[in-house]
Amino acid sequence: MTDKVKKPKIHTMPEKFYIEEKGGKEGKNTFLILAIIILVVVILGGGAFLVMQRLNQSNEIDNENLGILVNVETNTNTTNTNVSTNINANVNTNANTNVNTNVNIGNINLFANMNANTNTTAINVNAPIPSSQDTDSDGLTDVEEGLFGTNVSLPDSDNDSYTDGQEVISGYNPNGSGKLESSAKVQLYTSDQEGYNLLYPAAWAVADDPQNTRGKIFTTSGEFVSVSVQENPARLSARDWYLTKSPGVSSASIVSVSNWDKTLAGVQSVDGLTIYYTKGDKVYIISYNTNILSQANFKSTFTMMYKSFKTSSTTINTNTGTNMNANTNTNSNRNTNTNSNNNANSNSNANLNSNTNSNTNTYL
Repeated sequence: MTDKVKKPKIHTMPEKFYIEEKGGKEGKNTFLILAIIILVVVILGGGAFLVMQRLNQSNEIDNENLGILVNVETNTNTTNTNVSTNINANVNTNANTNVNTNVNIGNINLFANMNANTNTTAINVNAPIPSSQDTDSDGLTDVEEGLFGTNVSLPDSDNDSYTDGQEVISGYNPNGSGKLESSAKVQLYTSDQEGYNLLYPAAWAVADDPQNTRGKIFTTSGEFVSVSVQENPARLSARDWYLTKSPGVSSASIVSVSNWDKTLAGVQSVDGLTIYYTKGDKVYIISYNTNILSQANFKSTFTMMYKSFKTSSTTINTNTGTNMNANTNTNSNRNTNTNSNNNANSNSNANLNSNTNSNTNTYL
């Protein structure tokens, strides 16, 4: 198929618009103005065409949006239902049966006690403790002067040419005539059980030693003198026995002592506060304890006591006991314990969740 060729139309411009070619300057200006006018017309025409096209598109969009907007939204929620099943069954049964039978027949204890006690003493080696104040320097402290009724300002209270201290440690009355044991200032203590006796101040108390079943204590105002007995099966001398108990002590440092009648030979500890006498298979220990005091108030009194110490020729130490103990004991213990615990727990929980959401937008 062939397109028909359109014949161009021919327009005739009025004669008055013809430009004559005069070849001068005026003709050229006229042609330039005409070209500019044509260019402006073309530009304005193109711009108008574009504006009309934009307006046309806008009108089409507005026409589409001029209708009524209908928005239909549908939400459907279904109730949540939780379904859960929990069953807990706990059964606890405890049965306890305890049968205890003790039978003890014919428990017989037969013994004979001949009173054999063995004590072990550990020797404590200390430096000598000083004596308290002695105003008249007579060998008795001011505290001892009151104990024996002597004058604290006179070294020789009875004026017999012997100092008060010398008389006390030698067994004589420092404030009168005769022996000290004949005065009212001291008393004689006798132990028939252990076989010894000694003098002690009458103003002091006598009691059993709570730490030694074979001991006695003579006490006043916290300070005291103790007497105890230990076995010496090897029959060691007082010096040898003391060295075995205190191996760190030199034999040359040990001072020998004896009682007034020279029937007992013993030794003195390094600190001067303990005396050890031995006789046969026994050791007699006499100790002075100042307790918490840093000075000794009764050193001369202690000397008087261990100097007066004597042992008897016969020791009464017989203790025979017979103890018969028949014990019949029957113990029957029956314990039955039953514990039953039943625990059932049921829990139902149903969970069903349905959610429908419908959204419809309609433009009219």
